[in-house]
Amino acid sequence: MESNLDIRKSVEGKKAVLTISGRLDANSSGLLDETVNALIRDGIYDVDLDLGPVTYLSSLGIRVLVAQYKNLGRLGGSLVLAVLSEPVKEVLRMVGMVDMLQKKPAKAKVPEVRMAPVGTEEEGFRFERESNGPAKMDVTMQGKPEVSGKSVYTDQDNHPITVSAKHFALGLGAIGTGFEDCKPRYGEFLLLGDAVTYMPADQSSIPDYALKSGEFVPQIQTLYSINAKGDFSDRLVFEPAGGSLSISVNKLIDVLFKLTGYKKLVLLMAAESDGLIGMRLRKSPVGDPQLLELPGLANNLFFTTEPAYPKMLTLSFGYFEKEGGSDFSPILRPLAKDSTVMGHMHSAVFPYQPLRKNQPDPGEIIHTLFGTSEVIDILHLLNDTREINGLGDSRFKNGICWIGQTN
Repeated sequence: MESNLDIRKSVEGKKAVLTISGRLDANSSGLLDETVNALIRDGIYDVDLDLGPVTYLSSLGIRVLVAQYKNLGRLGGSLVLAVLSEPVKEVLRMVGMVDMLQKKPAKAKVPEVRMAPVGTEEEGFRFERESNGPAKMDVTMQGKPEVSGKSVYTDQDNHPITVSAKHFALGLGAIGTGFEDCKPRYGEFLLLGDAVTYMPADQSSIPDYALKSGEFVPQIQTLYSINAKGDFSDRLVFEPAGGSLSISVNKLIDVLFKLTGYKKLVLLMAAESDGLIGMRLRKSPVGDPQLLELPGLANNLFFTTEPAYPKMLTLSFGYFEKEGGSDFSPILRPLAKDSTVMGHMHSAVFPYQPLRKNQPDPGEIIHTLFGTSEVIDILHLLNDTREINGLGDSRFKNGICWIGQTN
């Protein structure tokens, strides 16, 4: 269906004026939302809207206006309805939002982050690094990943993990009360500080998630996991420096090793996707001895058939090392055909919303996404290196990396 909205854009410096004509309804409000998001991606955080030519404003249109008002306010910018038509003014008056949307939001108090005085350019991207000193994370393996394709798990293999602010993990697990409750649903999970999310392997394709709040402290029941506890030692912001529009996971991890000098690291990343390549279980690894064997393999695993979820916001966590032979080897894979770097990373997908790049603590991003948004999918990221039909590697446009130096 064609949009019945026309948007004219005028940009001067770091401010944009959008003149909007037509109906701002369920059919057209997505166009306004994406137009503002495109401005945010270009670093423009102050937007004035001329709604003088708008003939109709629906509830969904109001929702987009309020969401972007809040988004730009969090970034230290503003969205102001500079001109209102009479129909728009009347609708906003009835819902009590005329005064709010015609004033600039109070500037968010953005914590100052002291980045490296000179950024580094690698792979066509600019990286700004902040070091937190000699902090190290305690990284351990729990459970038996080597039996996940043999379906010999019992209740003795179930390990509950309770969320906590400085605990990050990935593996196979389920939210529930124990092994019997979870055994038909164990799938890929991410534990991200105060939040946990997983994809039930029951072919529902609907992720479940929980966020710590007050006395409610979520748990995840796990079959195996890589766990990292402690403080991140480095924080890097990356964005295109020139012609490159996105960077692959393989190249990104190579850059992180180069810039930090570490031989092992854990990575927490909030980033805008340019297409994800990955897989996840469609069937729990409990109870099927031929889970990863032909001919049932195709029905038991989901693989992306093309780069998935471009322009979405992702939260990813992974473990990477340059030298093999560690306790984590059973679930590590080379990042590329000729790469000496091994790793394992899961990514949770969310609807796009802008990232505040000078965000020092990942806890705020985690609480914002799990508290106000929804998880769309969870993927175990892979590099599809097949010579003829290979899809390649997952790619990201820009983002924030929190890096942990491991013990």
